[in-house]
Amino acid sequence: MTIHPDLARLLDRNRAAGGPALQDMALTDARAAMRDMFHANGYPVRHEADVRQLGPAETGAPFSATLYRPQQASGTLPALVYFHGGGFVLGDADTYDIHSRALAHLLGVTIVFIGYRLAPEHPFPAAVEDAGAAMDWLAGAAAALEIDPTRVAVMGESAGGNLAVNAALHAARGGRLGLCGATLIYPVTDARPFVEGASTARYPSVTRYATGTNLDDAEMRWFLTNYLPDRADAERPENVLERHPDLALMPRTRIFTAECDPLRDIGLSFATTLIEAGVEVRADCLSGMLHSFMCHGGISGQALRHFFRIVEAIAEDFPPRG
Repeated sequence: MTIHPDLARLLDRNRAAGGPALQDMALTDARAAMRDMFHANGYPVRHEADVRQLGPAETGAPFSATLYRPQQASGTLPALVYFHGGGFVLGDADTYDIHSRALAHLLGVTIVFIGYRLAPEHPFPAAVEDAGAAMDWLAGAAAALEIDPTRVAVMGESAGGNLAVNAALHAARGGRLGLCGATLIYPVTDARPFVEGASTARYPSVTRYATGTNLDDAEMRWFLTNYLPDRADAERPENVLERHPDLALMPRTRIFTAECDPLRDIGLSFATTLIEAGVEVRADCLSGMLHSFMCHGGISGQALRHFFRIVEAIAEDFPPRG
């Protein structure tokens, strides 16, 4: 394990500062702490964008959506449907606002940030249901939103990686959207290693990076205890995605994992499963990175370069027309 020096210094500062771990905070404090961390350490430029917020009254479902459209863009645009991280418990549009703006600016597409329902107020399957409903809503609303329904990709980070897969498979079964790609970043594609009593699932990185590397075993168990209060749900194909019967329907998929992350081998194993299902897949393990490196661009030049690398990969899903 060789953590990039910038990120090793981050871990040292966090240890020196002390304070409770996320799982030991009140829920509102944990959500605020994640938001503050993203604002302090994340993408370092706030790009201008045309932002439109749609609540459940506008989407006709329990989820909200925030649309980021590049400034002065005209006409119909492709869309990237963005499912955020936070262990199914934390995260919102404000937390990811600067990142959503950056994606809209750099890609020249409409970012559709989905505010799915969070646990523990709304445990599984609420978030998965919202992911599917979001794709149905987008298919119906695309024309009004000036989005090309034949040029839609999905992106998810961590817990959002799980939801992006579930959303893509739901959309593929429905046939109303033309999915052109999926990008999964340190995704939670198998819940079992972090759920007491679940069937055995061995991934070396889960043990190797169980403590001391930003995301740890105790935090993951807290997330999934909140999200999956019924242990049997940890065995369902929505949470063990390698068991999903429809994986062959996935569009071209890119999976980015962090070297020093307990979820590393889970994501890489899922890449192998997709390949075996006949899906076009590219998997990259990024050296020296920690979980959540997408929000480390303000403190690490290497993490920021990886952010741009991922943007370039997503851009391949939206080639110019003509």
